[in-house]
Amino acid sequence: MLTLVGLAMPGAYVVETAGPAPEITGAQDGVDLLTLTGGKTYGTQTKYYMTTVSSYGNSDFGVVGAQAFAAIFSRDSQVLPVRSLYPAGQTADQVDKRNTALMGDSQQAAASTAETAAGLPVRMRIGVAGVPKGSPAAGRLREGDLVTRITANGVTTQIAAYADLGSVLKKTPPGTTVNIGFTRDGKAMDADVTTSKHEPDSTGWTKPGSRLGLYLKTSDVKLPIAAKYGVEGIGGPSAGLMFALTIYDRATPGSLGGKARIAGTGTISLSGDVGPIGGIPHKLEGAAATGARHFLAPAENCAETVGYEPEGMRIYAVRTFDEALTAVRSIGAGKTDELTTCSDVVKAGKAGK
Repeated sequence: MLTLVGLAMPGAYVVETAGPAPEITGAQDGVDLLTLTGGKTYGTQTKYYMTTVSSYGNSDFGVVGAQAFAAIFSRDSQVLPVRSLYPAGQTADQVDKRNTALMGDSQQAAASTAETAAGLPVRMRIGVAGVPKGSPAAGRLREGDLVTRITANGVTTQIAAYADLGSVLKKTPPGTTVNIGFTRDGKAMDADVTTSKHEPDSTGWTKPGSRLGLYLKTSDVKLPIAAKYGVEGIGGPSAGLMFALTIYDRATPGSLGGKARIAGTGTISLSGDVGPIGGIPHKLEGAAATGARHFLAPAENCAETVGYEPEGMRIYAVRTFDEALTAVRSIGAGKTDELTTCSDVVKAGKAGK
């Protein structure tokens, strides 16, 4: 009797499986996933699929014991402790709201990154959200300052969008003293800041260029092409990369990836960095169900793809939006031999140990 009760009672575990992998230029439940308005757009024959994970159980109630027990013996399911996904003290509703907010931030970053890469005049205000202790910028800039320009190596660049700042820092070696122009309480000011190097990621790769040591935020974002997303019920930032690729393709003539079906995942930042996500084995399974034979994965997730590669699918590692664009172009041209695969990243990591 006690065993039967245990199998029927909610436990401390959640179960994850492959979720839907909708085509971004299509519709889900009769609602278009992506609608672009306000600027010139083009059709594309390339099909882009965002991948998701379905989760059963939440921070309020885990799955019943029988469901968790059955999932243990299923290759297509993963059993995880509730607290590995949901922080203690947070309700399911709070987690849902947080994931919705992350999805919104990801969508704006996707549109900004894509339209900037397409050569469109994206505009925004760049503000200081905070200055870490020990940062070279500590005592020079502070929360609330609005960054307006940067002078590096004798060249001054006006900051009209995040990409303006990022393009300068990408070419600036660590240890370079740059002059930052900003406004504070409406008054124009400037300060010298010595840039620092980026920290290596989990694969040992270090991003080129340098950083200011500031937490930045954006406001008053003005996009030439407005993007509306029909993704109710899907949360989190992991679709950012695939949204950005779709918007870029629709904002430029031709079909970036030819007639290929391309699935993928990864966060996207305003600086164009592709970040790691969770649940990639399930996302690969969902992608395979669409018929996609090409998958774009954050390089930091590559080790998690080992043993889960769907038959006939190639998994390409990307770290930046530029790398993702190169990968899609190469897929469309049928010239993928020179692209870095996740297998390449994993082998390089093992060789470096």
